[in-house]
Amino acid sequence: MGFQLDQYSQPLLKAVLGSLREGILVVDSQLDVVLYNKAAVSIFNLPAVMTGPVRLIDVSRNKTIHQGFRQVLEENKPFDAELEVFGKQERTFSFRATPLVVPPSEEVAGAIGVFFDVTQLLRLERVRREFFSNLSHELRTPLTSILVYVETLLNGALYDTENNLKFLNIVNKHATRMQNLVRDIADLSAIEAGELKLNAVEVDLRAFIENLGVLIASDLEECQVAFHQDIPPELTVYADPQALEQILMNLIINAVKFNRPGGSVSVTAKPEGDNRTRITVRDTGIGIEEEHLTRIFERLYRVDKSRSQEVGGTGLGLAIVKHLVLSHNGDISVQSTPGEGSEFRIRLPRKAIEA
Repeated sequence: MGFQLDQYSQPLLKAVLGSLREGILVVDSQLDVVLYNKAAVSIFNLPAVMTGPVRLIDVSRNKTIHQGFRQVLEENKPFDAELEVFGKQERTFSFRATPLVVPPSEEVAGAIGVFFDVTQLLRLERVRREFFSNLSHELRTPLTSILVYVETLLNGALYDTENNLKFLNIVNKHATRMQNLVRDIADLSAIEAGELKLNAVEVDLRAFIENLGVLIASDLEECQVAFHQDIPPELTVYADPQALEQILMNLIINAVKFNRPGGSVSVTAKPEGDNRTRITVRDTGIGIEEEHLTRIFERLYRVDKSRSQEVGGTGLGLAIVKHLVLSHNGDISVQSTPGEGSEFRIRLPRKAIEA
């Protein structure tokens, strides 16, 4: 038994369905699609205007979708499943089909299928799991070392004048690493929660970068990397000086430590548009594989874990950089070629935006 929408209810129903983000397919008892909404057009690459019934097999050949609708029609009970739909990009949907009962007969005249896009939710869940897994690893490694060396000292090495200071220095190094990690987690949590108070002022960028060059002199010497800056005079950014230092120091120190002996790091800037300054941090280092570029701003995500452990750092620097830039109404992007180097670009307001 099929069903029809009258001339009054059909436009209203289409208007309601058109406002939904979830994809909607309505089928009759013969598995002909009699109605779908705008979201379904995008999911299944359907015509924008439906001129007549469409067979479900022409909409999708996904076995789960067909199984779900058939079960609803035959057993008069809802069907739930998770499925993947392949189009321009692979997406995952939570699919729920329910009976469509038309009074007064109370017979099942069709079924309604709802497709809720959970791709982003699953990605965030994966990132969350990876974050806690990485956090556990980041804490376990130094903590294990601390416990081992403390136990060694308690078992007599405390009186070993040749090694006791060496062991204490190692304990101090790992304790400092844990302290830095906890600090960065607290900073990132405050930024993400909007609790960070920014006191933005117009900053003379040239003088600011020159001062940072002095602060990293020892790192440059240790890594045998040259530092260059090319900032036009009187170019400004409207930013919190402390946050700006945190942003640029993270990028510059990374560019130095992931470089090669004899390499270089350059910081350039120029005005862009009516009220933007673009700052570029470029290096001649090891570069980043394309598969990692979309994830390097995630918390505790490391491209090369062995190299990252070698050069130090908490793995939260780029996540903090991204959130601080966004907090200034700016944006950040990265381009990289493995073996040749990386280029990070930041755009920040040049002056205060008048209300």
